[in-house]
Amino acid sequence: MIGELPDWGWGKGWGGMVELWAMSAGSRSYGFAPGRVFVVTAIVGAVIMGDSMIYAVLPSDVSAFGVSAGLVGVLLSANRFVRLASNPLADRLFRRFGVEGPLAAAVVLSIGTTLAYGLGPGFAVLLIARLLWGLCYSILRLGGYVTVLEEGRERDRARLMGLFSGGQRAGSIVGVLLGGILFDVTGRLASFAIVAGLGVAAAPLMINFWRSRGGVVEHQGPILPAKNNAPAPEEDGSFLQGMLLGRSSSEGEGRTARLLALFLNSFVFYFALGGIVVSTLGFFLSEALGEDGASVGGWMLGTATLNGILLATNWIAALGGPILGHMGDRIGRERVVLLAAPLSIGMVLLLAFPGTLALTLLWLPVGFISAAALGASSDALAGDLAPRERRSTVMSRYATWQDLGSAFGPLIGYLVLGVTSLTWVYVGNACLMGASLLVFAVVFRGRVWGGGKE
Repeated sequence: MIGELPDWGWGKGWGGMVELWAMSAGSRSYGFAPGRVFVVTAIVGAVIMGDSMIYAVLPSDVSAFGVSAGLVGVLLSANRFVRLASNPLADRLFRRFGVEGPLAAAVVLSIGTTLAYGLGPGFAVLLIARLLWGLCYSILRLGGYVTVLEEGRERDRARLMGLFSGGQRAGSIVGVLLGGILFDVTGRLASFAIVAGLGVAAAPLMINFWRSRGGVVEHQGPILPAKNNAPAPEEDGSFLQGMLLGRSSSEGEGRTARLLALFLNSFVFYFALGGIVVSTLGFFLSEALGEDGASVGGWMLGTATLNGILLATNWIAALGGPILGHMGDRIGRERVVLLAAPLSIGMVLLLAFPGTLALTLLWLPVGFISAAALGASSDALAGDLAPRERRSTVMSRYATWQDLGSAFGPLIGYLVLGVTSLTWVYVGNACLMGASLLVFAVVFRGRVWGGGKE
């Protein structure tokens, strides 16, 4: 006899189905990721579309936003600079209120900032929206890091970090491509309203994330409110250790040195690749090809189009994050850093000395893929080194070093470009990356040759 069919929520309509899914999906395992890791990745991917869209449409039609061309750079970089302050704030919010509350607030506020891009009547409103988005992203990113560390297994940590990074980039790609089309077809207000509507999809995901917290192993340490209001461990050491490293009295000098070497390496590679290379690639192409662009397979591609295609490969490479992270889980995260970083350095040197332009352009995707592998393993390595009771703090400091690099890279790169050639900018970049990698190799030598243990 056939038993009673399960109640899938059909009798309660759409709202019932969403509620039922929200209560159950976050506690599932999706085979490739714990449920909550999958859900937080989808949340960030849904709400990041508005931020990515503005990078595509603001520079292409400045007049539609009521700002001058000279202020575009300020608007596009404001969210990065504010994260230098909002990353520590996100850590404090997590330690005081837990992960779910701040994350839910960031989702709602992120949708609001996307609407503000379409409604904002001028520079002041857009600037406030960009600053608020920077705060939101600090919370969203740290929420993803903490969820991976709390829900995933150590042996899968780099793969899950790669999944989280790839999910963000998937949302960015959709935001740039779909948002650009909508902007051209429907105009500023309607296009941002539609993308904000897509971000509303994060609401049931957030319900999912919130409801599923009771079905997982209880978090340890001050990431969630401490029992009996026990205070979080106090920081000690110098200003550098406290603000950028977040060292606690329970950490040994060896771990502190490895964290600092990892943070320095992340800063340099974000400075060099995410900052200088990405921001100067269009300038490089205009010098190499001129205004006419290049012929590819019989098709003439303008310089701006070619630049967009090449930069898109940077985001597309991040979609392979789970596979690239899996390599780190299998052969060692430190080893992946030491293998991938030289490939990215080679990309920068080929930009400095492009003997054959075709070879340089073909190598760029290889360099971007290696950077994605470097990022996934570095994210996981930061989690490995973070003491359980200080995971939120250490990961927020790690994110701050990345933001320092990506924020100052374009500024310093173009400042140096004003007094020297692009060739020497790239040569200096490669030397800086090589020096940072050498420090990393020396500090982590025991873990590399000892199979990840000392």
